[in-house]
Amino acid sequence: MSAQSPLARIVGLATGLLRRAVIGRVPKLFDAAYYRERNPGVARSGLDPFLHYAWIGARRDRNPNADFDTAFYRRQSGRTRLDPLRHYLQIGAAQGLDPSPAFSTSLYLARYPDVVAAGINPLLHFRNDGRTEGREAAPSPIEPDRLRALDGVAEDHILTLPEAEGGRFVLTLLRHGPLDPQASFAPRLCLQLCLDGVEYDALLDAVRAFEAGGQEAVALEIDTGAGPHPPMPTQLLAFERCFLTRSGDGRLLSLRYAELRVWDLRLKRPGVAALFPGGILSARSLAKGEGWPAL
Repeated sequence: MSAQSPLARIVGLATGLLRRAVIGRVPKLFDAAYYRERNPGVARSGLDPFLHYAWIGARRDRNPNADFDTAFYRRQSGRTRLDPLRHYLQIGAAQGLDPSPAFSTSLYLARYPDVVAAGINPLLHFRNDGRTEGREAAPSPIEPDRLRALDGVAEDHILTLPEAEGGRFVLTLLRHGPLDPQASFAPRLCLQLCLDGVEYDALLDAVRAFEAGGQEAVALEIDTGAGPHPPMPTQLLAFERCFLTRSGDGRLLSLRYAELRVWDLRLKRPGVAALFPGGILSARSLAKGEGWPAL
């Protein structure tokens, strides 16, 4: 880059002071060199690059770094008081919004619980450390090739356990159970589970052992309050052609299904990890106040 003119240096000093007074520090996710390279007019003028992005560039869908797609992010967040980059850092990442089609916030956190435990913004971690460590960034499921298991499923047939941080629940597989004439039918019911790696494997092992053995019931209790857990689902149980009932307090769900597909949401491209024949499942929330919406 050629040396700045005296006027550009004055403009840079003045707009830098203005940015510090009005906005504050430059976010760590902002790449000033990248922004100047792709916006040569900003470089020539001497304008503070982040001030330009926050006030002008974001509205014109300029990108603040090579891993953040401003237009893609704005389609998720809608109009916000903050510019897209600061919104993602302060609000969006916690809401599971994705910074680009190539990076899923929730899947990165699900895959690397140490990032969750450290409280680091997932994209910042990936750019500063994760990429050089060989960690993988999964594509955003917001793209057209998103998780197919959820396609066409009614909103009240997509459930997540636990519903609150530190929740406890029990999943029980049954050989036999009474038929409930009041059960409602669902073509597919999806149960999303926020499990760490050990719990993920334990659930798969329990289902496989139940299918191969002769037990009348197998129960698996999960306590997500015991140590750091991914904030977003890592496993999805897709129950096909279901008859389901729910207890009056909303904390017990009973499900008779024709087929179970277990999806691994930790993968770069989420996919089916295992397929099981039909059966009966009982799911009970143990944390006070937890339950499912009416079905």
